Amino acid sequence: MPLYTKNMVILLTSTCLFFSSFYLLLPTLPLYVTYIGGTQPDVGIIIGAFTLSSVLFRPIAGKFTDIHGRKSLLIVGALIFFVSPFLYFLAATVELLLLVRIFHGIGIAAFAVSSVTMIADMSPPDRRGEAFGAFGLSAMIALTCSPAVGTWLLTNISFTAVFSTEAVLAGSCVLLSFFVKEPVHTYNLEKKDTAKGWFLPSVIIFLCTITYGSIVAFLPFFAQNVPDFGFYYTFYALSSIAIRIPIGKVSDRIGRQKIVIPGLLTTSVSLMVLSQSHSISFLALSGILYGLGFSSVYPTLTALLVDRTPENARARGLSYFTASFDLGIAAGSVIFGLIPLLWIYPLGAVIVLSGVIFFFLAEYL
Repeated sequence: MPLYTKNMVILLTSTCLFFSSFYLLLPTLPLYVTYIGGTQPDVGIIIGAFTLSSVLFRPIAGKFTDIHGRKSLLIVGALIFFVSPFLYFLAATVELLLLVRIFHGIGIAAFAVSSVTMIADMSPPDRRGEAFGAFGLSAMIALTCSPAVGTWLLTNISFTAVFSTEAVLAGSCVLLSFFVKEPVHTYNLEKKDTAKGWFLPSVIIFLCTITYGSIVAFLPFFAQNVPDFGFYYTFYALSSIAIRIPIGKVSDRIGRQKIVIPGLLTTSVSLMVLSQSHSISFLALSGILYGLGFSSVYPTLTALLVDRTPENARARGLSYFTASFDLGIAAGSVIFGLIPLLWIYPLGAVIVLSGVIFFFLAEYL
């Protein structure tokens, strides 16, 4: 059974467009909050509201998707992303913007759960690792391009240009989503869900994304004395792109467990290197290692979850997994803000090592 069918390519392309729309706001939304009169604490609340609404809606989206199918929620999520930029433009106060962010968060929950479940449905069991690697690659390509485009649009034109481009990207995603053909399924609701399939991958990804949240939130402060520290993200993205599909293929051949533990150890080492980074060369090395480690663990855990979850509970399992991903980022942003800056990344390395121990005990003892 071929993996890269026309249907799969359409879904991967729509996913790339969807996340391109999302990442366009990463560098520009905080500036928009202050533009309409918000404060620095307001920025945190606005960004947090998006994550919270996404996390809370994901289990609902998972249950709906398992019962009623994948495509309808895929289109709904894309439509919410199409409408949201117009609402951003109309939101003249922080309070209104907060409501828009909650609405926008529901959109990413709907699309993310349905799209990742459709990837699982479309992929042969012996190529799931590769399929989720390709899915992650489509989102990573968006991450490498969209933030820079958003910054350029804001610097050279206006917020209106940013929101208009966001709407065009999301609108293109809506159109493509209509052409995605959903595989036929028999939804047996009498077959009970089980936590065994999704619990372990969700715990491990939570422990990993706690450290991801610490990098997103605090690296600019930690590395502020290093010229061009932003290249950390460049090297992270490049190594992530390079590893996604190859590591998925390897996990299909040798098993998921043999990839997860080395990936976690690599992630932990990268954080220790980061804690000692006082030059661009060390930052680059840390970014490369973090990209290799994290991008090995994430698609492999996704495939492991799908391998072990009944088809009638697949979307629900993936909804808990993706919610754990978002919760980890949010928790990392909050928890590491309470400790001294120099302790953040050594502690992050220890947290990931605890994931190694937990995974080993769960799998082998």
